[in-house]
Amino acid sequence: MSFSPEKKIAVHVNKLFKRYKNGTEATSGIDFTVNCGECVAVLGPNGAGKTTFLRQLTTELKPTSGAIEIFGVNAIVQPNKAKHLMGVTPQEAGVFETLTVREHLELFGKLKGLDKKSARDQTQELLKNLELENEEKKRVGELSGGQRRRILIGLAFLGNPPLLILDEPTTGLDPQSRRTVWLLLKQIIVAGTTVIFSTHYLEEAEQLCDRIAFINAGKIIADGTLQELRARFPDRYRLSYLNGKGQIAMPHIEFFADFAAAREFIGAKEISEYQLATTSLEDVYFSLIGERLQVEEDKK
Repeated sequence: MSFSPEKKIAVHVNKLFKRYKNGTEATSGIDFTVNCGECVAVLGPNGAGKTTFLRQLTTELKPTSGAIEIFGVNAIVQPNKAKHLMGVTPQEAGVFETLTVREHLELFGKLKGLDKKSARDQTQELLKNLELENEEKKRVGELSGGQRRRILIGLAFLGNPPLLILDEPTTGLDPQSRRTVWLLLKQIIVAGTTVIFSTHYLEEAEQLCDRIAFINAGKIIADGTLQELRARFPDRYRLSYLNGKGQIAMPHIEFFADFAAAREFIGAKEISEYQLATTSLEDVYFSLIGERLQVEEDKK
C-alpha cells in the first residue's frame, strides 16, 4: 500500500470486517489508508464488496469489527461527527421530485449548515459546473436519469467538505456529462479535497487518480499508483490480431515482454492486420481479477 508517514491521514481503516447474519462476509479484513489530498479509485467486479466498503466509510453501514478513522475521528463511535467531514454520492438515492433543481440544491446546502447566501452562491456555481443551468427551474421529477445523477453529485460537493466518497458517480451519464464531472473533480482535487470513488470505468481511474485499489471477494488484492500496478504485469506490450482467415478468423491477444519479441511474432505468423500497444490498466485488472470489467451501456 502506498503510504507516506509525512502526510496527514484523511482515512485510516484497520482490519475491517462485515459479516451478515447469513454468514456472508462482504468485507474481509481490509486495511486501507488515504492521505489528505489524494484521489483513490476502488475497482472490482460486481459483488466484490465495493459498495459495502464505501457504505462503512460513510457510516451508513456499521462494520462487524475493525476500525475506521476520518481525519482522526472514530467514525464508528462518533458517526455524526465523521459525517460532517464528508460529502457522499451513493450508488442509489431518492430525490425530492416536486422541488426544482435549484430548490433541491439550496435546501441541501442549508441542511449542511450553509447560510442562505452561501447556499445560493454554491448552488449557482454547481449549476454552471454540472451544466444544469438550463434545468434549474425544472422539477426534479421531470429530469432524465443522467440529470438526476448530476444533482446527487452536486449534493456531495455542497459545503466544500474535505472528503468526498462517491459510489460509481458517473454510471448512467453520457460521455459528455461524464467529462463534465471529471473536470469538476479535477478542480476540487487540485484544491486539496480528498476523494475516494468506485467506478467501472478504467479510463476514469486513469484520468483522475493518484492511486487505484483493486477489491475482490471483500479484500483489497492490490493497491498502488498506475505505474506501480503496471509494474506488477511483466509483459509490457499487448498484441491484438485476427487468428485465421475469412469467416473463421477469430480475435486473439498475445502479450510480450519487449517490442522486438512482438515484432518477431508478427513476422513469423505473417500477421497483416494487428494492433500493438503497451499494456493497459484493463490488462492489469484482468491479470488480477481473472475477468474483464463489465460496464453498463450509457443511459442517455
